[in-house]
Amino acid sequence: KTFHHELLCNGTLEAANNARVGFEVQGTIAEVLVKSGEQVQKGRRLATLNNLQQQMAVERARNNLMRAKVEMTDILLGYSSKGDTSNLAPQVMQTARIKSGYTEAELALREAELQLSKTQLTAPIAGRIVDLQAKSNNPTGSYPYFCQIIDEQSLQVVFTVLETELQFATLGTGIVAFPFSNPNDRCNGAITEVNRLVDKNGMVKVAAKLQSPSGGFIVGMNVRVLVRRPMANQLVIPAEGLTQRQNRDVVFVMHDTLAYWQYVEVGPRNSTEVVILSGIEPGNKVIVSGNATIGHEAWVREQN
Repeated sequence: KTFHHELLCNGTLEAANNARVGFEVQGTIAEVLVKSGEQVQKGRRLATLNNLQQQMAVERARNNLMRAKVEMTDILLGYSSKGDTSNLAPQVMQTARIKSGYTEAELALREAELQLSKTQLTAPIAGRIVDLQAKSNNPTGSYPYFCQIIDEQSLQVVFTVLETELQFATLGTGIVAFPFSNPNDRCNGAITEVNRLVDKNGMVKVAAKLQSPSGGFIVGMNVRVLVRRPMANQLVIPAEGLTQRQNRDVVFVMHDTLAYWQYVEVGPRNSTEVVILSGIEPGNKVIVSGNATIGHEAWVREQN
């Protein structure tokens, strides 16, 4: 059967998809529209700044554009004695736009509208609001950023393995993660990244994406990581079936109603199973309970 060679590591939860959100313009925060822990969709408005100056700049830019349009019309009328400017050459139209300042006024209006839009802070991704720092009626410069947004469906666990254990860290290898505080809350995943660089401590950094983590998994949490590397076509017995006699590994097998001990060579083992390299054959009935106290050729009974 397929045996899963296991490696136990410590890791930390991170969000592969996250955003640190902040205002692009300086000003005073007028309103904070979200709370820490709140789930938001992409594009949701998070906060607004006092934007009177930006609104006035937009209005001024619109007035300048209207003035430039009148000036451009006067210039174009000079090229047509009948007042019809619809058939003027493109080069003439372009010259008139530049001389009148119409092109520059259009650009100034777009820039003013952009600055106004930056006074509205929106969510760049869908996720949960965390580390909300800003408060209303305070300048944006008082905070390094407004908040963070994390996509809890993109949780990954980052951990390290020894360089001698790098054979475990292959892309696609399955893992099981569980919090220190709740070992029964388990989540499967698979390795998605291997940073093929050994640090000064002889460790290699690995990341694995979690599949549908429960609400008990949150960013920054310390977890245990069980890396499970599959080994196909192995002779495997339950770990309870292995015992020792005379400082050697022994497996008791049942023939008819008697127990016979067999010296075995043991391969890799995990928390529940052991690989047997030699000493027994496929199909042998291995005794997995009471084998610590029975002897060779002891009478035994098979339990259903």
